[in-house]
Amino acid sequence: MSELGNYLKETREDKQITLDDLQRTTKIQKRYLAAIEEGNFDTLPGIFYARAFVKTYAEAIGLDADEVLETYKNELPNPQTEAVDLPSRSERVKTSARTAPSRPGKGRGKSLASILVPILLIAAVVLVIVLIWNVSGRDSGGEVQNEQEAGQTDTYDPPENAGDEEEGEGAADKDEAADEESGSEDEQTDKEPELSLEETSGNVSTYILTNVEAIETLKIEMGEGSYVQVRDRDGQAIEENGGDYKDDFEPDVSGLDALELNIGNGYGVERVEVNGIEVELLETDHQYVTITVEEQE
Repeated sequence: MSELGNYLKETREDKQITLDDLQRTTKIQKRYLAAIEEGNFDTLPGIFYARAFVKTYAEAIGLDADEVLETYKNELPNPQTEAVDLPSRSERVKTSARTAPSRPGKGRGKSLASILVPILLIAAVVLVIVLIWNVSGRDSGGEVQNEQEAGQTDTYDPPENAGDEEEGEGAADKDEAADEESGSEDEQTDKEPELSLEETSGNVSTYILTNVEAIETLKIEMGEGSYVQVRDRDGQAIEENGGDYKDDFEPDVSGLDALELNIGNGYGVERVEVNGIEVELLETDHQYVTITVEEQE
């Protein structure tokens, strides 16, 4: 038994508090409480639990938790020693951009519009030339016939609405092309957010979030004894849920372009949603989940 564990146990027993009582108060499983008293921190779901569980234990039996952590800090494992052999975040994002499979239909509307617009413009120009040629031909024929039959040089006046017909047809073609281009743009902006699994390496899952400007919401439904820490792109902790346990955990992540979840006792986490889309967790006790927003084209 460690000095810390012995001190906590003696204090608990002096106050006539059982492990069952402590479990109900702290929401920490009895076997983990016993492991803390015995100094067996390796049996906890992850070393991040050590400080959080000890702090909760100390507060529950009326001790100054910060003083306990400072006094026995040499006995507690250092969370900085736990590391996962992963490529840097920037390398993962670059790799994602290079290897992400192209999605069927992406950009099809824009390509179709870029082909149809020039064709329609050329057709309109050809139509105008044909109409002008026809009008000129009728004008010339009328002059010759009048000279032969009447012996005079009266000219043939084209129909007053010929120019209006040309303008109307050209405008209709332009309006149709504009409607098609506008429709293709609306189709691109109406796409639903999409979350896709890029890769899984050991206990680390990497996801790509597309069709959004940034991460807006994160909702985690917690189970008993579970622990989640939320980090930003640079690995800085934003918020965690462990010692002060909450069933529904909704940290403020609005505006982030990437985040990382450090999940302990993953079997106890019931559901994780980002921007309303469920994240599939691994069937493992301790895992990491990285979510990165893919830049819009």
